Amino acid sequence: MVNGAPGSAWSSLRVTATGQAEERMLRGTPAFGDETPLRADHLFDLASLTKMFTTVAALRLVDEGRVDLDAPVSDTVRVGRGAAAAAITLRHLLTHTSGLPAEGALWRRGLTGEALRAGVLQSELIAAPGSSHCYSDVGFIAVGVLLERITARSLDSLIGDVAAALGADDLTWRPDPELAVATETQPGRGPIRGEVHDELAAALGRPAGHAGLFGTADDIGALARMIRDRGAGPSTRVLSEESVRLMSTPVAQAEAGYGQAVGLRVRDAAWMGRLDAIGHTGFTGTCFAVCPASGGYGVLLVNRVHPSRVDADISETRRSFLARIATE
Repeated sequence: MVNGAPGSAWSSLRVTATGQAEERMLRGTPAFGDETPLRADHLFDLASLTKMFTTVAALRLVDEGRVDLDAPVSDTVRVGRGAAAAAITLRHLLTHTSGLPAEGALWRRGLTGEALRAGVLQSELIAAPGSSHCYSDVGFIAVGVLLERITARSLDSLIGDVAAALGADDLTWRPDPELAVATETQPGRGPIRGEVHDELAAALGRPAGHAGLFGTADDIGALARMIRDRGAGPSTRVLSEESVRLMSTPVAQAEAGYGQAVGLRVRDAAWMGRLDAIGHTGFTGTCFAVCPASGGYGVLLVNRVHPSRVDADISETRRSFLARIATE
């Protein structure tokens, strides 16, 4: 795919050190059968990078004093099933230490919409809250519901506010299919273009905290710059410096070896290599990382699952691309 196969798409943005010029690259076409050259305004399915915008939306409410990171969320939304579930906090959810399972698998049984969301929220705990790390889509779906109930606003509008503050002008849940980069051909769904790739998000049928946003390298670059600049956006403060510190400081260790901060991963060697960096990936082929020491950051959007997720490992590509952001 990264070698220019038909239908491959690559959009990247890289800054090797604070103040240096940005390096940009566009390769390929948005889909098999569409010979349109990839443009900077083509929209990639961001997959789990959605979680980072959900994290920012949550921390903005923490900064405003509207929610306590360490208060049980059970007074606002019932999350998890089991005696210990009442102890789950927003911090647990944002650091994948809630004890909730990785996936809400009820979509595999044909459940959709509100019935699916209710079922996912009542997933049985697999561990006591705070006792271990398990990367969980379920937890971030719960964060989205929590934010909606606290604010009486939709997740769509809350993340719209985040996008506006960041200057992420093309971020959207509902892309024009002609501007969207294709992802996978899935059983029962066929070729996917302009619709969310994540099966659980698709079955929910509404914006969810774990996946579903589409955007450009510039949109993710705006997020990376805000993190690098300790919460400052292009025209207003997006987060407090303390909230960015929470996003940068590991509080749990994943079995895979990386540190887990609020939202972000820290020193994830599998795709960051030797970088002392913070960032995140998305299943469809997206990633970004910020190197605090150099001020460099990188965004790489690749449609690695098009048309199939089979033999679509791009870990080495990510490591090679990101290596230069540590250059002083």
